[in-house]
Amino acid sequence: MAEQKSTENKPAGKATTPPQPPKREKIEKYSVKPEFWDSILDAMPPWGDEIAAIVLIIFGIVSFLSLFNVSSDTSLAAAWSGTLTSLFGYGSFIVCVGIFALGIMILLPKAGIRIHLPPARLFALEIAFIAILALLHLLTGDLEFRAVARAGQGGGTIGGAMSGIISGLFGTTTALVFYSVVLLICLSVAAGIRRSAITGWLQRTSQRLQAYADKVYQTQNPSTAPTPNLPVRSPASSLMRIRPDLNSLPPSQRPGATASLPPLGIDDEHPEAPQLSEQELALFARPENFVDPTIVGKVLKGQKNEAGQQLVERPDGRIKNYFSVDNIREPKKVGKREKELPSVELLQDVDIVLPEETEINRNVVLIENTLLEFDIDIDVVDVRIGPTVTQYAVQPFREKKDELSGDSMMQRTRLNKIASLGSDLALALSARRLRLEVPVPGHTYMGIEVPNKKPSVVALRSVYESRVFFEQLQKKKSPLLIPLGRDVAGESVAIDLAGCPHLLIAGTTGSGKSVCIAAIATALMLDNMPDTVKLVMLDPKMVELSRFNGLPHLIGPVETELERIVEVLRWCTREMDRRYKLLEENAARNIDTYNSRLGQRRKKDQLPYIVIMIDEVGDLMLSRPEETEKSITRLAQMARAVGMHLIVATQRPSVDVITGLIKANFPSRIAFAVASGVDSRVILDSVGAETLLGKGDMLYLAPDAAAPRRLQGCFVADEEVRKVVAHWRTWKVQ
Repeated sequence: MAEQKSTENKPAGKATTPPQPPKREKIEKYSVKPEFWDSILDAMPPWGDEIAAIVLIIFGIVSFLSLFNVSSDTSLAAAWSGTLTSLFGYGSFIVCVGIFALGIMILLPKAGIRIHLPPARLFALEIAFIAILALLHLLTGDLEFRAVARAGQGGGTIGGAMSGIISGLFGTTTALVFYSVVLLICLSVAAGIRRSAITGWLQRTSQRLQAYADKVYQTQNPSTAPTPNLPVRSPASSLMRIRPDLNSLPPSQRPGATASLPPLGIDDEHPEAPQLSEQELALFARPENFVDPTIVGKVLKGQKNEAGQQLVERPDGRIKNYFSVDNIREPKKVGKREKELPSVELLQDVDIVLPEETEINRNVVLIENTLLEFDIDIDVVDVRIGPTVTQYAVQPFREKKDELSGDSMMQRTRLNKIASLGSDLALALSARRLRLEVPVPGHTYMGIEVPNKKPSVVALRSVYESRVFFEQLQKKKSPLLIPLGRDVAGESVAIDLAGCPHLLIAGTTGSGKSVCIAAIATALMLDNMPDTVKLVMLDPKMVELSRFNGLPHLIGPVETELERIVEVLRWCTREMDRRYKLLEENAARNIDTYNSRLGQRRKKDQLPYIVIMIDEVGDLMLSRPEETEKSITRLAQMARAVGMHLIVATQRPSVDVITGLIKANFPSRIAFAVASGVDSRVILDSVGAETLLGKGDMLYLAPDAAAPRRLQGCFVADEEVRKVVAHWRTWKVQ
């Protein structure tokens, strides 16, 4: 009834009609006929495809070069390379090659070469490319897949998305196997390889291997087969790997000679041990040059080598070097200090304890003997003894005389061969961790760094009063000279923060980062007045730098809140801009020139140095990554000339914390002990930090150094920091 009423209420002239299909004339009007494309192709000049091919080739070359920053001076090329790397990661090189290949393929028909690529093969190539991107992302070895994709590494955003689908459901190993199989299948389809060809190749290969195995088994020497009458010998130990020259043995003792042994008495209650022949005993003989590691040898008094080292006669008759241990006894040198500065007596004076001579020379014998087991006859030419580790200098070559001609010749050993035996050396030396420096920069030997059984503490005062620190202080006269520690030879090491100009510190928890920052801050307070050096301390961890509150050197309190820390970094950038305007008004290039032009009369107007310390930048990069990276990068790029320097520390050495922009502007870096070689590469661009011992053991990479330098960092106790801070708090009240 309702439907009837509704129909009754409608006007008779406006009855609803079903929609009509569009007329054929309208369809033909708006449709594109095949003749349209033919007309466009006819309108194009005959050389249009050559132009398109040349454009593609040039575009592919420019894109490829932009990935190496060759064309980074143009913003367009930089933006295009950034887009490629963010999307495809390392696969962007394949994209550039594909663009170049497409241009070549367009030109090939002009030369009479035609390439027919069916759609199935083209689709297989596309799937193979996606599989390559996923594999590149999985093989980066970093669990932070998203951070790797943002950094333009691995397989980029596409590779990260494709790898995350399978790895998130079934794990990384399953994803590697899956995409490897997909890649092989797609490549075989793209190459036109049929399944019958693959199975036939596998069958032929298996038949050839079986035939070769049968041939080797049939031609085996029967004399080498085991005799049932001979007793079964246990395998030789690692000290019995080097056999003597069997050609020098009598014919009856050479391999192949029969040696009859009496059969074992089965019914005897106590059968006698079988008597082995001289040939059998020779197989168990020690190497010719083997030396018992517990016997160092007889010291030859009054006999020294060209370098003045004592000589020792080993039990095998060979003359070797005997290394003595001299304690580090440096004369204390302290320059003139202002009366208002804290006294050096506030710091503790701890003597460095070095290992004994017996331990050092025993390790020398173990190193030479272990390498001798692997047919590497070398000499330890020098020993550098440090507070934590001892470096044994191994010279990979030695002079020998030819037995026939009598001429002297140089016998060399590949460094890689010695470096590959690091695990065997660590086992022989019973070392916790072993580091090989191959080679030592500036020397003709490689270094084997063995930890001391009793490591020694390097006090801040011992380095502060050393000769090296005193000479650098007199030479540079820089207020930012920092005692850093002692190297593997026990020499003091100090750096000028003004020449660094910024310092990046990274390492795991408990490796010594916070102690290093505390030692740097204490050294700056110990040698500078508040109007010379100012400090800005940012401590997201809230516990490490808060003890420095109340110092007159501080510009404001130690900030611990993330929001406040970001605001402080913004203030630092504004202060940098203000200082640049002052330098521009006075036509000065840097802060030293500006202060010298003001002179002593306007000393109050002189600009102090500002050292910005961030104890844990990882929290800032995770919470406010864009603002933090922008502020730190801008300060690191420009703040050096106006006397502002950064010291940034983190315990998360990953690519999302230490980004490429940050690392590029921090040429001076300190790496403490890390968990893996990947973390070491993030900090130093090389491995080595994963072999450190912790507790202040570090690798310092200077801006002008070819390789990092191993140091034991300065230790400063909480009581020492408290005394120095209390001195300055009292000075502030006065």
